Amino acid sequence: MKRIFALLILCCAFAFAQAPAGGSSVLGGIRTPLIVGGALGFGSGTGVGSERGVGLRQIEPMAGIWYPGLGYFRVGYGLFDYREESDEEKKYDVDHSELDFEMGVHLFSEVYLMGGYSRVKELSDRGDVAWNEWGAGFGSILFIFAKTLMFAEVGYRWVLSHYDPFLEKKVHGGRLQLNVGFAAYVF
Repeated sequence: MKRIFALLILCCAFAFAQAPAGGSSVLGGIRTPLIVGGALGFGSGTGVGSERGVGLRQIEPMAGIWYPGLGYFRVGYGLFDYREESDEEKKYDVDHSELDFEMGVHLFSEVYLMGGYSRVKELSDRGDVAWNEWGAGFGSILFIFAKTLMFAEVGYRWVLSHYDPFLEKKVHGGRLQLNVGFAAYVF
């Protein structure tokens, strides 16, 4: 947690150091950088095992701050449910949720590098499991209206070691993820 806080302070200091003295040209008429939005996350499974294949992995509402051309910090809570089949051919419903903390720094006006941390949980009748993920990637934004933007991101997530009750062993791995979403400035 200390590393995340230190990285957030570093990104904010970097963003404010690049901002012009008046600040009005950076925000382009936006009074505050507060955003709300959402994203669809597509990925290559949970990073362990290959049973789930490629497909929709989460629907994530989010909120945060976004300085156009400088950087952002956002928090989202993603949800997705799926059905898992055991070796005994019993089917279990699994509730998958992710609490994501993401930040990015713009390299050019629309292109940015991003990093993040996720706490992931899967709840089912067969067993509950939780693990941590770290991610890195890049993205780009497209302003639709003066205060609304769409974004697309590609990243890699490292799935840290955890016990999986379905595989009945400790697992770790990685996965690719593509996020497509929108954000609107609140005021």
